[in-house]
Order: sequence, then structure tokens, then C-alpha cells
Amino acid sequence: MTDDIADLPRLAPTTQSLPIALIRARETLLRELRPMLAEAGVSEPQWRILRVLIESGPCSVQGLAEAACLQSTSVSRILQSMVERGLVERVQDRENRRRQVVTVSEEGRALVARYTPVSRAITDGFASRFGAERYTQLVALLDAFISDCGAPGD
Repeated sequence: MTDDIADLPRLAPTTQSLPIALIRARETLLRELRPMLAEAGVSEPQWRILRVLIESGPCSVQGLAEAACLQSTSVSRILQSMVERGLVERVQDRENRRRQVVTVSEEGRALVARYTPVSRAITDGFASRFGAERYTQLVALLDAFISDCGAPGD
């Protein structure tokens, strides 16, 4: 075994790696959102769950996991703390009594209503600094990437 780096397969520099660039972009956004989330008393995954529920209405745990880009095992744990805080409710599905759906509570709605203007101002700030047209194009390109390159069966 050798420690010679020349023996390793050549990778693109990390500055040109899409996965690393996406992580850096995410961290850039979250760096400004985290103080708002801390003030609101919710984690970033909890905020995503609340936003998905408000946007989409009642969801199954699996549907919520997919829409919020979280693992379903993580969602179950996260939901438990959100139920305890009164931010969401789990109710029996009317069509399939063995299944539960998650809904946002009035307290959850109030929290999102209170912090949406702050979140929007942060997002608008990014769009302003990056350029509104470029920001819109970036989101559209990422959506197209996901659509075109998603896993088979997605």
C-alpha cells in the first residue's frame, strides 16, 4: 500500500464539485436563517415540515418526508416533539383508518405567520444580492436537474 496521491483516481477539484457546491450554498442560506429559526424555537427540519403542511395540507408521514426532503424515520421523531409542542397534530386518515395524517395546528400556523415575513426578507435579500433574475433561473435550473436526473422511479 502506498500513500502516493498519484495512485488515486483523479477527482474534480472540490471547488468544481456539484455536491459540495450545493452544500456550501445551503449553508450560506441557513447561516442567515438560523437566527430566525432559533428565535422561533424550531429547527430547520421542523420549519420545513410546517411549511409543507401549510402549503400542501394534511400529509402522511411518508408524503411529508418526501416533500420536506427528510428521512421518514427522522420525520417520525421530529413530529413527536412537534406534537408535544402543539405545532402539529396527528389524526386518523378518513379513508384508511390504519394510517395517520399530520396536520398543522393553529399554534403552528401562528408561528409560521409570525416568522414568514422575516424568512421572506432573508430570501429576498439573497435574490437582491444575487440578482432576482439569476436567483429565479437558479431555482428553475435546480428543479430541472432534479426532474431530469432524479432516481429511476421518482
